[in-house]
Amino acid sequence: MNQPLADGIFWIAALACVMAEIAILRSTYFARGAEKSSLVPAASRGGEIAWAIIPALALVVLLVFTWQRVQMRSDSHMGSMHHGQMAH
Repeated sequence: MNQPLADGIFWIAALACVMAEIAILRSTYFARGAEKSSLVPAASRGGEIAWAIIPALALVVLLVFTWQRVQMRSDSHMGSMHHGQMAH
């Protein structure tokens, strides 16, 4: 896969993840105003926010490592192209 395509796919996926996390956090915030039923147990506000924030932080770490790997692949690919051109 060529590097511009890999970069484009990465940034599209990263944007989709950010949008999904914003939707999750927004729904967590606005769900507190919804009418509660006494038949359904409710989690604490802190617990709900933690279960929304922790996956978001894990996703950030995953995206950083993925971006580093994409860049390492790009650098190693470019290095092998330069060596291949020097041999000819």
